[in-house]
Amino acid sequence: MKKRLLRLIAFGLLAATLFAWAFSHGLGIWTIDWDNPAPFLAGDVQTIEYVDGKLVANLRQHRIEYLPLSEMPQHLLDAFVAAEDHRFYSHWGIDPWGLGRALLINLDAGAIVQGGSTITQQLARNIFLNFDQNIVRKLAEMSIALQLERRYSKDDILEMYINQVNFGAGNWGVVRAARAYFGKEVQDLTIGEAALLAGLVQAPNAYAPADGNWERAIARQKEVLHKMVNLGYLTPEQAAAEVFQPQN
Repeated sequence: MKKRLLRLIAFGLLAATLFAWAFSHGLGIWTIDWDNPAPFLAGDVQTIEYVDGKLVANLRQHRIEYLPLSEMPQHLLDAFVAAEDHRFYSHWGIDPWGLGRALLINLDAGAIVQGGSTITQQLARNIFLNFDQNIVRKLAEMSIALQLERRYSKDDILEMYINQVNFGAGNWGVVRAARAYFGKEVQDLTIGEAALLAGLVQAPNAYAPADGNWERAIARQKEVLHKMVNLGYLTPEQAAAEVFQPQN
């Protein structure tokens, strides 16, 4: 147990070092044109460039239907924070301890099973980057996440994230996902439905109910509900009442 704790501390320090590197160097390497804050929400092209103007990447995002955060139920927001980034409201875009924990888990597993990315980092990656598993992409993701946090409020970031993330089966954004999986508008989602949707984004191809993965989706829903209980968003009784049965 002590050895495991020491390894966790070591990996946390390593993650903190990467954080510092991205902060001191990355902001001068990966820069974004912020003149038009969020045109990607309508499917426009975004670019990332080196300071000298050399193009690094561009992405045409999927077209989505955008819903303001104020029109989403609170339990949906709670579900996403619990599922993806429980320290979302306290970090600066990067969670060094989350990265350290992910590194430890990956080392024990002998494979990449957790990424340790915050919601802000995921937003940066989904909009501007690719999904390559390498240190350059990770540092770019961290750098852009810091820029996002400096320019937008936490609510703005969460709103953009929920509106553009992939829910599987071709459903991008929570509006389309709510209609596709439950035949209803986002405002009408129950706690259980919100927890299931929040759980999908971890691995949409594996969990998407439309692809015949209801059992996996429900197992993931249980995990999200459990996390919501641990964070004080729900009581154990509320969570138990929201678990789907296969016939649902």
